[in-house]
Amino acid sequence: MTAVPGALEGVRVLDLTRYIPGPYCTMLLGDLGADVVKVEEPGLGDPTRALPPAVGSDSAVHASLNRNKRSIAVDLRSETGASVVRRLAATADVLVEAFRPGVMDRRGLGATTLCADNPRLVYCSVTGYGPEGPQAARAGHDVNYVALGGFLAANRDAERRSVLPATQVADMTGGLLAVVGILAALQARERTGRGQVVSVSLLDGVLGLMTMPITRLLAGGESIEELSGAYACYRVYRCRDGLELAVGALETKFWERLCRALGLEKYVGRQWAGGAQREEATSAFAAVFAARDRADWLRHLSTEDVCVEPVLEPAEAAEAAPRSIVEQAAGRTRLRTVAPPVRLAATPPAIRRPAPGLGEHTGDVLAEAGFTGPEIDALREEGVLA
Repeated sequence: MTAVPGALEGVRVLDLTRYIPGPYCTMLLGDLGADVVKVEEPGLGDPTRALPPAVGSDSAVHASLNRNKRSIAVDLRSETGASVVRRLAATADVLVEAFRPGVMDRRGLGATTLCADNPRLVYCSVTGYGPEGPQAARAGHDVNYVALGGFLAANRDAERRSVLPATQVADMTGGLLAVVGILAALQARERTGRGQVVSVSLLDGVLGLMTMPITRLLAGGESIEELSGAYACYRVYRCRDGLELAVGALETKFWERLCRALGLEKYVGRQWAGGAQREEATSAFAAVFAARDRADWLRHLSTEDVCVEPVLEPAEAAEAAPRSIVEQAAGRTRLRTVAPPVRLAATPPAIRRPAPGLGEHTGDVLAEAGFTGPEIDALREEGVLA
């Protein structure tokens, strides 16, 4: 807990998202101090609530992605439930949704309607393939977006097979870009007094990550092999004990220092040699690294400025970066997870509350929006609230 106000204190965010991209976006906004109200389906809630492993009575995934939020349970499929959300949106600063295009319009909650009700509203829509076009209504998951964005084909193993990333590249990037768009729209609102629609597609996010290789190809160049592991200067090497080192000696100065540190001075000046010379260099470096354990190499290279680091397992990475790991409440227990990734000196991000129980704050949030006690009771009796 912290007494220091967050940078977004006073900003109310209505979060209609679930799974990963949207909740990651709103988690970051909550870390920055926004009051995030998560709208969930009665009885079910965000599907991540059921994802293993459990920490106490909560899912670790759900707990980490939904901290700093309050939960209300409203049946959006009903006309009455949609009217409740419309009323909440009338006083919100930001609304984030991640339904397929057209779903919110059919429920009377589209951007045109809500922004007419509340001209200051920043309406953020996160989609897979964009709000329009032939793919707009298609279902997709992270693997589909990284495939269509060229990311998979650009990351292949020695047998030229595409390598699946172990984390959700498109989902997490999309969440980050949604935060960028929302913050930009809030800043613009300071000048104009009006909100606007922010549109983020997960496919566009992947294409954004591919800016350098795609631009190079479109300009008539070749694919970027410098980062593919084809050259000895930028590659992962296996040591004698089976552990790995990541070498990133791209600049000439780092390459020359590495060659000398490994006793391979003959390759100075041959960093970008192709064909047989390239194969000779990668084989020579691989053989040298394979002759000693990783710990030996780390000690040997610790005083050299050569851009060489160990390939850590995720658990090792967490232990190696303690300032980037934080402990938060998860129900009645505690959970270690990744700390807010952005640091601000005067208004630091913080974990102010744990992930909420399903519908835990329904009554409070509706009362704050002007719903009377009898109105709330009537909505519960109708089955609109949980």
